[in-house]
Amino acid sequence: MMLDEPYRFAEVMANRRDYIEDQLRGGSPVVGVTYSDGILLLTLGRGQLKLSETYDRIAMGSVGHPTDIEKLRQSAVDLASVVGFNYSEADVTLQQIVHFGLGPAIKGSFDDVIHSPYIARILLAELEGDHGSSLCTIDYDGSFSAEPDYATVGGSSDADRAMNKILKTDHDASASLGDSLNLALKVWAAGRSIGLQDEAAGDEVVSVQDDEIRNILKEAVEDLTV
Repeated sequence: MMLDEPYRFAEVMANRRDYIEDQLRGGSPVVGVTYSDGILLLTLGRGQLKLSETYDRIAMGSVGHPTDIEKLRQSAVDLASVVGFNYSEADVTLQQIVHFGLGPAIKGSFDDVIHSPYIARILLAELEGDHGSSLCTIDYDGSFSAEPDYATVGGSSDADRAMNKILKTDHDASASLGDSLNLALKVWAAGRSIGLQDEAAGDEVVSVQDDEIRNILKEAVEDLTV
């Protein structure tokens, strides 16, 4: 049996990881930032649902296969609705959805070598929760990370690093919606640029220049919907 041979299991998991990353590469990133009046979630697409409400104060954005994204969105909505009905709306939290819902579901799918994994990366945002507004990302293997001020999910970890590098320098939680929107568009373009580089050059990813960000954004706003 494969599971009795650790080296074979490790090889299967590595192939599984490579397959998912190849499918996600080039996806339209999702950017989440806090600003003076709340949280801004932004992405660009061709009409498909990429941002949605999970519960009253909780929203979700995703990169990946539309069918898998819809399954995970519905799972999050169902969990939130059950908890809210059986207990109270105050008991529905981002942490609960991530720790007891989406995180275990995605990890279970990734570890199950017999069936197809979820091809998705998730960003969740909670407005004015128990610990204030917060964001959280869930990767395709079920690992998750909570962030207080900003978070991103792109088609690759390189895209995430490029986007977060800009946010680390330029993000201002007290900024206006207009300024935050402009920043989020710039960050999205940086992540998108890395995705296009990934598609063209494999693992040889070059850095993102300002002129490249401007060109990507100019083309995107003509072809995609914010």
